[in-house]
Amino acid sequence: MPKMNYWAREWKLREDICPCDVHFNQWIADRDLRDKTIYHFGTGSHHVVGREQASNGSNNAVFAITASKEEYQTYIDLVTNDSRIGSRYVVYFGDIYLTNPRLLPEFDVVTMFHLREYFHPSTSSEAYGGFTDRGALDVFTARIRSEGHILFYTGSVGFELATPIIAEWEQANPVERVGEFKTLLIYRKK
Repeated sequence: MPKMNYWAREWKLREDICPCDVHFNQWIADRDLRDKTIYHFGTGSHHVVGREQASNGSNNAVFAITASKEEYQTYIDLVTNDSRIGSRYVVYFGDIYLTNPRLLPEFDVVTMFHLREYFHPSTSSEAYGGFTDRGALDVFTARIRSEGHILFYTGSVGFELATPIIAEWEQANPVERVGEFKTLLIYRKK
């Protein structure tokens, strides 16, 4: 039985190196998005997306995944100390490549900021039971509401490898590129 792939570290907020979560919150504010359901791939131990969306009065709800035990523990500490955050921000520990689509609600916004950063060749093997980056995109695209958005981080260490996957995905799915915001590439589901 293969063990789950996980990241044995944590990511503290380093806006000078990885500003995607800060830019995402700014994009939401810039568009005055309210009452939205958001899926966020990669929380960081800073949880800046979940904390901001839980406290900014937008009534947005964030469902997020982390593959880091340390980041998950910081989430537990966060909501233990402030239950109001836990009512609008839920994090689960897991491997995104093992996501069961039947367990996902519909989303208005999905972030795929860390596509191709964590994929391990064994992930899509029959023994492991996961899927590829393209498979992850397809699973989450199917769960985005019409006119919903999916965003990528152009500064990701995996973005160059993700670019052909995104291009193939764009041709095969009812999505359209609608622009950029700082370091974010933005698509909308038709």
